[in-house]
Amino acid sequence: MALRVEFMHSPRGSWSRSTAVVKRTDGGLFWWSIAITLLIGLATFSWFFCIYVFTHPEKPFNYKLLNRIHKLEPLKAFSEKDAPPGKTLAHRDAYQKFYPFSDANLTQTNSDLHRAYITNYKDERPIYLRGHFKILHARPLTKSDVFPSGIVARAVAVIEDEKEFKNVVIEYILPAKASTGVPFHPDDILRLDTPDQSGKHRLFASILNVQRQQEEGLVFTVVPLAYGDHAISQTGVIHGDPPETLNMEGKWPISDDALGTLMPGSIAVIK
Repeated sequence: MALRVEFMHSPRGSWSRSTAVVKRTDGGLFWWSIAITLLIGLATFSWFFCIYVFTHPEKPFNYKLLNRIHKLEPLKAFSEKDAPPGKTLAHRDAYQKFYPFSDANLTQTNSDLHRAYITNYKDERPIYLRGHFKILHARPLTKSDVFPSGIVARAVAVIEDEKEFKNVVIEYILPAKASTGVPFHPDDILRLDTPDQSGKHRLFASILNVQRQQEEGLVFTVVPLAYGDHAISQTGVIHGDPPETLNMEGKWPISDDALGTLMPGSIAVIK
């Protein structure tokens, strides 16, 4: 029997079409891999971005975003009975504590102080300042300031015999909803939680910001956490309120060395 060999001929172009199918399949997997990688990266970025925004509400962008989506807890109107516990420093002690800080340490400390205030001191304790301070000048707060309404007074620390301790300057923030005049008079003495405050309630002046000045000075921004009626001799009563919102894009310190608006009056104390 003779062996018969036959060759099967494939249709023209069949091998090229198979190769094209394989190539197209490989290309689809490649682009799907790219898309999945990008989606994973986007999800990871979104996760870390959300964590950053919610854990750092003191940053201007984060604060504005959280305020816009109503994710910020309103600033609490503390009283003397429920003011958050914290450490109280005399002006000299505060100076000794913060003066050795480097600029980077001060920046981080200020960020922590801002965040603690915005979050109503849930996770961090306040640092209260006490002492006698002589009023230099004062002015109403405006919308361009960190606190949009109320009063800011600049004062220098004083020690024995009413001598000025020029290394420590404070700006005393008194937030208020209603616009009012400036009840501070130059050279009046502002007493913050000192032992000689007999018959008066504590102000709980919490430090919000520390700024280095020229000639080895420090400026402390403080705000009383015990809101309510601040009795002003000869000019009536000013009601202090926690601000509804803050302008975290405003500058720190809020006041400056230039003289502000001054009106007759006296210093504020909790009634």
